[in-house]
Amino acid sequence: MIALPPSIEYLDVSHERLLCEFDLQADHPCFSGHFDDLPVLAGVVQIAWVYQLARRHFNGSLIFSGLKSNKFQQLVRPPVRLRLQLDYQAEKGLIKFTYQSARGVTAKGAIAVQRHSVD
Repeated sequence: MIALPPSIEYLDVSHERLLCEFDLQADHPCFSGHFDDLPVLAGVVQIAWVYQLARRHFNGSLIFSGLKSNKFQQLVRPPVRLRLQLDYQAEKGLIKFTYQSARGVTAKGAIAVQRHSVD
């Protein structure tokens, strides 16, 4: 599991939406090895955070089933304050997300999820 950002500030939490902000510094483990002289927040880390936060706030039994139309539009370099919005569309099995910094949208897209059913 990839470590979530420290000190996440939750601005809006409901059954269908999560809006939060957090600061990232160059010493956060998410930048380790990506890259030594030019730290960049990897797309795989951003997707992992979307999934982890969705499971935590919408439904702990959600199972990741794929990526949908993801676009990483700007490099995210520390220090940075990011805003992350998740919108859960249960009927479609989607978690839509948008990452934003002071410079605008850095990434957006969706992950497909399924509910784990116990038979």
